[in-house]
Amino acid sequence: MHTQVLIKNSRGEYVSFGTSVPGKGLNESFGLIRPLPPKKGRGYFTTLLLRPGLEMGISCCRFDQDYMARVSLDRPMVCLGFCLVGRTISKSCCHPEPVVMAPGRSYIHFFKDPLLDRITCGKQELNALVIRVAPDFIEELLYPNTEPSMGGADEIQGALEAGYLFADHIMTPQMKSVLFQIFNCHHQDRIGKIYLESKALELIALKLEQMIRPDGVPDRNKPMNSADLDRVIRARDLLLRELESPPSLSDLAQEVGMSHPRLNRGFRRVFGCTVFEYLRRERLAHARMLIEEKTGDLTRIAFESGFCSSSHFAKSFAKEYGILPSEYQHSLAKSTIHFMHIRDRK
Repeated sequence: MHTQVLIKNSRGEYVSFGTSVPGKGLNESFGLIRPLPPKKGRGYFTTLLLRPGLEMGISCCRFDQDYMARVSLDRPMVCLGFCLVGRTISKSCCHPEPVVMAPGRSYIHFFKDPLLDRITCGKQELNALVIRVAPDFIEELLYPNTEPSMGGADEIQGALEAGYLFADHIMTPQMKSVLFQIFNCHHQDRIGKIYLESKALELIALKLEQMIRPDGVPDRNKPMNSADLDRVIRARDLLLRELESPPSLSDLAQEVGMSHPRLNRGFRRVFGCTVFEYLRRERLAHARMLIEEKTGDLTRIAFESGFCSSSHFAKSFAKEYGILPSEYQHSLAKSTIHFMHIRDRK
């Protein structure tokens, strides 16, 4: 399996992303890092080849502006996406609506045409993960030997045979927990590969369970008119500029020309959460970034991120990420996946 990433330059041409380098604790046959060009932002994309037919892509970055890329696979693959923070919008000729990856959301899709045009929203952190799986690998998981199929498995099998599958859901707490374990993997080389492969399989299992359980009705993207979408994005931008002292919900709604219930509904459609929940997640993501950049003590980070006290911050951080800020700060020194050391990184 080979994944090609092209970026759109100032002339509107799609060109090679740039040099890929091995990350700390990785060898070239296992995983490569694509550092962001310095003029576009900071961070990286990582591609991990776990086994034939199973690939993991990790995004830890922040673009200065909206970023356009073209992602091409050498064959159609089942793609499972999970997003902690940030937002991407992908378009495929096989799907009528844009595929939106938003905080707290997960999706699964299989398209006959493996080419995607993707926009990564700028001026915000992106922590997201994509697992690409060969269709026959999924079939082996759903139909081991001659065991009877699980309820709902036949529908998934039929969709794969037809060449079209798409479903979008809210991430479960179990999925978030696995994601955080991946982003903070301490293992290296072969052990790291075994560990990450096990976590990829765990996420696949959780996603399939979400799809085939009796109450697992897909929460699909709903269309929104362009004017309302522009208002929601503008409200998002206003919040991001004022994380420490944001406007009230009513003031924010008035500023963008919507009622506050309508604004909340718009946020649920676009970002999968209310305005308040989005603000909380962005504050936590900002605090997490400050911890990773070692910019100060935790009390200072809490206040800079808009939390009224360090205890409230610690409780919120642990609820979102499953680990206390102090423990996370300590774990970064051992981490080999999250914010890997890149050879030419300053």
